[in-house]
Amino acid sequence: MKRLRALERKVLWLAVWMIHHANHVRPKRDGLKVGGHQASCTSIVTLMTALYFDVLRPFDRVAVKPHGSPVYHAIQYLLGRQTRDKLERFRALGGAQSYPSRTKDSDDVDFSTGSVGLGVAMTSFAALVQDYLRLKRLVDDQAPPGRMIAVAGDAEFDEGNMFEALLEGWKHRISNVWWIIDYNRQSLDAIVADRFFQRLDRVFQSMEWRVVTLKYGKLLEQAFARRGGAALRDWIDASPNPLYSALAYQGGAAWRRHLQRDLGDTSGIRELLDEHDDAALHRLMTNLAGHDLDSVLEAFHAAHDEAPFQFSLFP
Repeated sequence: MKRLRALERKVLWLAVWMIHHANHVRPKRDGLKVGGHQASCTSIVTLMTALYFDVLRPFDRVAVKPHGSPVYHAIQYLLGRQTRDKLERFRALGGAQSYPSRTKDSDDVDFSTGSVGLGVAMTSFAALVQDYLRLKRLVDDQAPPGRMIAVAGDAEFDEGNMFEALLEGWKHRISNVWWIIDYNRQSLDAIVADRFFQRLDRVFQSMEWRVVTLKYGKLLEQAFARRGGAALRDWIDASPNPLYSALAYQGGAAWRRHLQRDLGDTSGIRELLDEHDDAALHRLMTNLAGHDLDSVLEAFHAAHDEAPFQFSLFP
């Protein structure tokens, strides 16, 4: 686990460095920034580290969300399948691509995901093709089937084709598909609607998918088990996305003010606050499962059978 956490930090550093280098270091004739979706990348570092350095098997395939391209290329660089030159030329001619591309990238992309939502849908149809080939014995059916895995942003579900793919998969009883939803609550021009994931979960359940929601990390789960923990969980659950995002930005002192104001009279909360300085309180209150490597690995390794799985991860 120590090595995985070190790799997680390295992937994060490389992905952020690629974007910074493209925007602020590499010479440009027009002086304009080229972008790179830094926040969308940082929200998937933990789950991508878990997948590529621990969970994936040689016959599994992954559709990486378009805005997570730098994370994918950073991982491929650490695996020896990408060059530093291409990282330095991210979003430039001949460099690592803005969105993973099978035709333009050199590091063996499984699915091109430049069109938002299409890469996710492709995994369902790839699973159907795999089932057909195995049924017709056109491939070795003694080897385990590959899992077709999509890493999707929650805002990708604005695309109607995602739901068309869900319905088509239900018709044909798809198997060996994982859709991992990065529920970071942010899109390019808006904050995702509160508790959107609950409605989305019900859609997946109606299509007979296994639904796994990973919201809280190990530190928060321990806090919830204490006196006053149920009230703390309810407070976080009820926090609007804009408020939670603002407090995550402002840090421990802001968390403390709000918790004292709203839960100060709740038995056990005062002790919890007294035991944590501002830095520790910020760590606790931002310990969501999407950035908790133990929680992510535990969930992925528990998905043993061939049923389609939907994971909602909160970073």
